[in-house]
Amino acid sequence: MSNFYQLFLAWGILLVVVLSFYLIDKVNTMYRFSVPAEIPKTYSDGLFGELVGKNLWDAMSGLPVQGIDPKLVENLKPHYEPILRQHIEHTFMEGFRDGQAQRAGVPPNNRPIPTPRGSVESWLPLHHLASIYQAGSEFAMGLPEEHLRIQQSLDQVTAMLYARTNFELKDPYSETLLKLPILEGLMPDPELESQTVPDLLTLEQNNEAPMAPMAPMQDMVQQGQNAKMQEISDSLSGFGSLGESETGPAHVASEAAAVAEVAEVAEGEPQAQVLAENNTVLPAPNLTLPQAQPV
Repeated sequence: MSNFYQLFLAWGILLVVVLSFYLIDKVNTMYRFSVPAEIPKTYSDGLFGELVGKNLWDAMSGLPVQGIDPKLVENLKPHYEPILRQHIEHTFMEGFRDGQAQRAGVPPNNRPIPTPRGSVESWLPLHHLASIYQAGSEFAMGLPEEHLRIQQSLDQVTAMLYARTNFELKDPYSETLLKLPILEGLMPDPELESQTVPDLLTLEQNNEAPMAPMAPMQDMVQQGQNAKMQEISDSLSGFGSLGESETGPAHVASEAAAVAEVAEVAEGEPQAQVLAENNTVLPAPNLTLPQAQPV
């Protein structure tokens, strides 16, 4: 009886094990049909071939990559510099926008970068990306006392990235990065704001410049009037020397004409001053007296 019981127990355990394997396989089959298969990421830029992500960074940094010819890497380097530049700029602008929104974030290592042929996945070390992201977030605060430190931090990090990839960096990278928010209209241009007050002062000086010759113009008009008055006075004194015998009608008419000329000059003096203030010069009136006819 004991042998039969042991045999029955062994068959029962075996049946349970087989049933368990069947149920597990059935569940896995149902799961595969319910969940679509994961499609691997594909990038349309076939120039770099299998060099994507970290493999692309390692190859451009001089590290050997299995199955990649070093000569191919050297030929691809000129095409990699725009990818590196865009990755740096996108990370800086991501930090700037998060700084404006007052939220903290962590930049991803991998980032799809558009190229003329499609796009490619770029990868950069996280500690370098974190420094660029932090600089963008602090620049969004707009603190003038932090401007120099942010500029030095960006120049140092970007110089290290370019040195790792053996690219020549001619100008400090901060000159480009710090202008991106202004070009995208996310912050005003400080240079235009600083030029506002001097431009207004220059405009006022230009408006006041034509008023400078007013005083010399008035002096010239006054001197011309004085000269004409002196000429009229001399002419009148000449009439007095003709004697009492020169009291005929022609002599009286000449004196009356001279008096009328003097009155016209006196009345025209205020008008000449107004014209001088407006920088308008009129020709001097002809105040020559007619010659007296002897009686």
